Amino acid sequence: MRKDFLFWGARLERWLLRVVVLCAVMLVTVQWFVYDPVVRTVSKVEDQYNAGSGFNSEDLDHLVTFQMLDYTTLPRAAVLVNGEKKESFEHRYVTVSVSHGDVLAIDTKYYKHPVSFKVVETFGDVVWPVKGRVYKVEGTTKRLGTVKIGDSSKGEH
Repeated sequence: MRKDFLFWGARLERWLLRVVVLCAVMLVTVQWFVYDPVVRTVSKVEDQYNAGSGFNSEDLDHLVTFQMLDYTTLPRAAVLVNGEKKESFEHRYVTVSVSHGDVLAIDTKYYKHPVSFKVVETFGDVVWPVKGRVYKVEGTTKRLGTVKIGDSSKGEH
């Protein structure tokens, strides 16, 4: 009788250990997706679009996403579109909507140390800025250049 009890106890212990490990893996996975900066940035853009806060469907046709390389957050650093502040780096990633001919700039006047930014992704037919390009700004507002949007109808003919 005692031997039978130990057998069931060992099996129960193995199953409990498996359940605990599975729960730990699920917890880490959920936290990864909940706190992933890219997912949060995309969600923020979707929320602004759904709330009708100045975005329309044409604004979401062309997007540029910047990543701050040296720091995780610098809330007083900002992306300027045509001289107007569009987004600040409250998180490592910032996505702004752009149109052909918009002038992009990054403002880091508040900070005395150099900060590097990378164009992580462009959406739509954005030809410039080029994905993967890194910009270094040191305590000033740096003009990056003029946005160029490609013509998607050229490839259809």
